[in-house]
Amino acid sequence: MEGITKKKLAAYGAGLLVMAFGIVLIKKTDLGVSPISSIPSAAANLTPLTFGRAQTLFQLFCVLLQGLLLRRVTVPLLLQLPLSAAFGWLIDGYMALVPPVPESMLLRGGVCLTGIGCTALGIVLIVGVDMVLPAPDALLRLVSQCSGQPLGRVKLLGDLLWTVCSVLVEWAALGRVLSVGLGTAASALLTGNLVSLLRRVLPSAGEREPHA
Repeated sequence: MEGITKKKLAAYGAGLLVMAFGIVLIKKTDLGVSPISSIPSAAANLTPLTFGRAQTLFQLFCVLLQGLLLRRVTVPLLLQLPLSAAFGWLIDGYMALVPPVPESMLLRGGVCLTGIGCTALGIVLIVGVDMVLPAPDALLRLVSQCSGQPLGRVKLLGDLLWTVCSVLVEWAALGRVLSVGLGTAASALLTGNLVSLLRRVLPSAGEREPHA
């Protein structure tokens, strides 16, 4: 990580706030969550866990996987622990504040697209300041580095894995799928393109390769 400044901290905090808000907007539409949120969403649908607490546990699991791959504990790895807890807290806060979206498909679609846009902006702000990545993103980046495979390919496989696992678990337990739908497909297709667009519009976003 480069030197941490007040400007970077502000951008990082704003990125977390905006990204968490976008995730909750997509969730509230009931059109399916983003691929990387599908496991926490399924866990929240099947257990007493809130969506935010399920997010925290999923991120902690990703931290554990990174530790197993690295075979050591690093400072960036440890910093992901409080970040995971804070992110889950933010998610639950937004879940309590954001009202349900009316049944209008047009309105739900608009809210979903807004959520995808917020998620992309949050990613750009977080990645651009070169600080601690959220644990799922850091895990996929580590897998890319360890395997020598391009990050985009690893991300695609990771998204597919999360989505398939959530579909299988919900189908087996509930006989239906709640966490994957049109919103999931839209998020998978649009987020990366929006991240690329926003990086061109926001020159201060930095040069690091983002993960959407």
